[in-house]
Amino acid sequence: MGTFGGHVLPGSFFLCFGFWYTLKYIWNFLRKKTNRTAPFCRCCGIQCHVIVVEGIIKIIFTTLGIILELFFTGPPRGSLYDHNGGFTHANNWQHATMYFFFGISGVADIVSHTARHVVPAGLDRLFGGLALFIEGYLFFFHLHGRSHIDKRVHILLVLTVWPSALFAFIECLVMNKRKLLHIFEMLHTVLLIAQGTWFLQAAYILFPPNGNSFEDTQVNLMFITLFWSWHIAAVFGFVSLVYFLIYKLLKSRGLLDPQFMQSYKNMNIGTSLGSSTPLNGALLSECSEDEL
Repeated sequence: MGTFGGHVLPGSFFLCFGFWYTLKYIWNFLRKKTNRTAPFCRCCGIQCHVIVVEGIIKIIFTTLGIILELFFTGPPRGSLYDHNGGFTHANNWQHATMYFFFGISGVADIVSHTARHVVPAGLDRLFGGLALFIEGYLFFFHLHGRSHIDKRVHILLVLTVWPSALFAFIECLVMNKRKLLHIFEMLHTVLLIAQGTWFLQAAYILFPPNGNSFEDTQVNLMFITLFWSWHIAAVFGFVSLVYFLIYKLLKSRGLLDPQFMQSYKNMNIGTSLGSSTPLNGALLSECSEDEL
């Protein structure tokens, strides 16, 4: 991960899953509910639900990451020790451990569906939160001997990862509370996308393609902090736009959950009544005075 490509790979991973979760959670929340639960596909007679496919993709991504960290780019070649018997290439092993926990999350995704009558609801969220917590924990202790800019970039990454882990853990506790669950799903998703964009930003800051690296100055540190806040704002704006577009799409096709249609109508009625009430009150008062 200590290269430009090493930051782009996990960034792409989080962006892909963040975009997918954005569409999935908004669509499932706003869409009209039905009793039909169709599988994603069938393979060799086995139902492949969407969450199973998600788990398989996670396992593929993380396996690729582990191979690249431990074997493909040279040492450590899968070995914890060097020829002197001391630990070697700690950074590679930390990165591989992060990938490993996301691989476990992929396995939990598969189990949460295939054994859904045995395991508790929210198992996939629990292990997803665990993977994020371990990622933040390892990055927090990943700063020894680095420049101030490098440290700042990683601390801001931790500030993105740990809240996302917290929201994922909370989702496990509110699985039966649909509206509350959806709030935490969207917060979790926003931070996943922000994590992906920040990984890409980190690649350009720490390993600029043009070779003009950031100088370790206070001004640059302040602007890097600003960049992070702009990433959060931009992702919130993007997710809000997607939410609006999906709402309009479902509404135009008659697939919007009736409760949202009713809420929209009630809001319009309330606005109309609110605007007409003062005028009606005035007219009634005038009539009463005339009659007297």
